[in-house]
Amino acid sequence: MLDYLVTNARIIDPESGRDFMGSLGISGGKIAGLYSPEEGAKERALQKLDAEGGILVPGFIDVHAHSDNDIPCAEKLLAMGVTTVLSGNCGRGAVDFDTFFGEFEESGYPVNQAEMTGLSSLREEAGQENVYQCASAAQREVMKELAGKALDRGAWGISFGIEYTPGASEEELKEMALIASGAGRLITVHVGSRYPGDTDSLAYILEMGMKFGVRVIISHLVYMFVGDPLRKAMEIIDRCRAKGADVWVDSGMYTAFATGADSAVFDEQNITYGGDFHFDRLRAATGKYAGRFIDLEKFREIRRDFPGDSLIYDPGHPEDVFTAYSLKDVMVSTDCIGNPPGQGHPQGAATYPLFFRVMVKERRQFSLHEALRRCTTIPARAMGCGGKGRIAPEGDADLVILDWDRLHERADFPGLGNPDAPPDGVKHVFVNGVLSIENEKRVPGVLAGKCLKGGKPCAL
Repeated sequence: MLDYLVTNARIIDPESGRDFMGSLGISGGKIAGLYSPEEGAKERALQKLDAEGGILVPGFIDVHAHSDNDIPCAEKLLAMGVTTVLSGNCGRGAVDFDTFFGEFEESGYPVNQAEMTGLSSLREEAGQENVYQCASAAQREVMKELAGKALDRGAWGISFGIEYTPGASEEELKEMALIASGAGRLITVHVGSRYPGDTDSLAYILEMGMKFGVRVIISHLVYMFVGDPLRKAMEIIDRCRAKGADVWVDSGMYTAFATGADSAVFDEQNITYGGDFHFDRLRAATGKYAGRFIDLEKFREIRRDFPGDSLIYDPGHPEDVFTAYSLKDVMVSTDCIGNPPGQGHPQGAATYPLFFRVMVKERRQFSLHEALRRCTTIPARAMGCGGKGRIAPEGDADLVILDWDRLHERADFPGLGNPDAPPDGVKHVFVNGVLSIENEKRVPGVLAGKCLKGGKPCAL
């Protein structure tokens, strides 16, 4: 007998392209079978769910977030249909993985979570807290030992936040890439920028990835490059792919990015270099001035008195988002991070419904099948999650049922709306076969997500 039988669903498998009306059975956290309406009527199950014609697809896989065991962040992702998240990005991953996984391994988590260890975190643990200085030879030895231990304990790979640690040496980057390669793991990279439009860091990372045979995921493409530099970056990626680089790319649905006020990104010598920074595009995401555009005086006040606050800066144009997604197989990502309630960037609650609304319904840049691939099958391959991102027997029962006509984001920037507002139209969500969202409402007390440990990338 099945645990669950979902009936009357339009079932789409982005991997095979199969698209049909039917039923789906769940047993033991896995997809037990796919049935025609007539076959489904004969199946017995402990519980049945009528999808009412909704679109049943694999749970979305977010390859770039900062959930890092933060429950509210994961709850926002779940409400959008995300069932698996890769966290610890931009160099800020965990170091002690026994402690990290121990926080929710027994109690569960809203979604499945894989975690990277991070270059910045490793540097700090080794004693190098100055982001403008390179790690010493002795510190690099400590970093290598810690990175190796983290990978042994289940880290999914190593993340680089080069813009956040401008002092990191080439030796540090190479040594971390070699450790990831030796363990068969990947690296995710928030590239650096020494001047406006700088693509040198991107080219260097991709060449290094080819040299050491390590899979690279370039993080949030449209946050790193806009305008002509974006097109140049895409050309570099295409050239490296043509030469055999194992490179994947994720991007969001906004040109406005959010990051910590105290980060190197907002150091004054960095934002004033090149004269391309505009305060009329800068607003506070959290804290005293949340939702308000800020001038130089308030900017300095926040960095001095409230360094833990987050700021939002928009360097681009909406067309940059569409350009970024024209690159082959760019994956959807949120960059979601924990923030005080009602503050922060709406990306953590709006990205996926916004993606489908704009890219499929309005612009028709993608078919529904192609859009789903970029949220499911492609990120599953990039991460190496073999049982996820598809609808097939024995696949993981991480599933979303969408009310397509009602699917729409509701979150907005602070000052304009609630950045935490869940979307409309994400009707039901299963995580590991457990119903976690029912009729667009959170099922109380359900924490069905699991720790994902130590993935090895799938072959291209």
